[in-house]
Amino acid sequence: MQTIRHLLCPVDLSEPAGQSLRYASALSSLLGSDLTILYVRSHQADTKKSSCTSLEAFARGIVGVDSSIRRLERQGEAVTEILNTSSAVAADLIVMGTHGRTGLQRLLLGSVSERVIRRSQAPVLVVPFGIKATEDSLRLATVACALDFSEPSRRAVDYAASIAASAGARLLLIHALEWSEETDTWPNAGKASLPSSEDDALARMNELLTEDMRVRCNPELVVGYGRAADELQRVVHERPVDLVVLGVRRRTLIDRVVFGSTTQRLIRHGACTVLTVNTLESAQRR
Repeated sequence: MQTIRHLLCPVDLSEPAGQSLRYASALSSLLGSDLTILYVRSHQADTKKSSCTSLEAFARGIVGVDSSIRRLERQGEAVTEILNTSSAVAADLIVMGTHGRTGLQRLLLGSVSERVIRRSQAPVLVVPFGIKATEDSLRLATVACALDFSEPSRRAVDYAASIAASAGARLLLIHALEWSEETDTWPNAGKASLPSSEDDALARMNELLTEDMRVRCNPELVVGYGRAADELQRVVHERPVDLVVLGVRRRTLIDRVVFGSTTQRLIRHGACTVLTVNTLESAQRR
């Protein structure tokens, strides 16, 4: 299982960022991980915000005076500075928040979080607006991991199992089989990369579970029927799922559609936090 030693939490000194920082602080305590808070100042932000607030005051109001929590300020383009800092501090996980329930509930700093998710070598955990946590109240009972048996989803299992084991949570592995009414067959039939039946899917999910995962995570395997995004959202709403872990494939039009229909829908509905794991091998992997 993947060891998560260091969390990075970018903030913009807003209320939603404060909420994500509370979650990051509680999660770092739960995982026994270090935490670094990052504030990226743009040239405009310098003139507008420097006179009325500071990272130190913002952090103190959220997490108190804790010398073990590192605070960093950078100036420049947000995505670039977040990614550079993530690499510099060897972050295993980036925690970011969302804005309030207006419009399409864009991610923190608009398109910044989406670009961070797509380009980051470290997985990115998004805290929807309205998810509240303190060190005493963060309880992860169920960690769900959606599988399409691609490389990113296989990597996602490692992260999901690591968090579930640390939190004493149940690990829920989910795969959706899509039926084609036009051909009266499973669309994946004949494709060795994807299961063609429920038994096949269950067997492949079992193969991904190590003995350590079986002992520490009390895993449950679920095979649904229908569009992957719909099935995942159904499971999240029917069960008390606290965190969903997803592998994110990149660069193709299909990947952008899947990202939009699955990750964005879960985040916009705000039912739980969402952790995305991309295809890149992390430079910080140890």
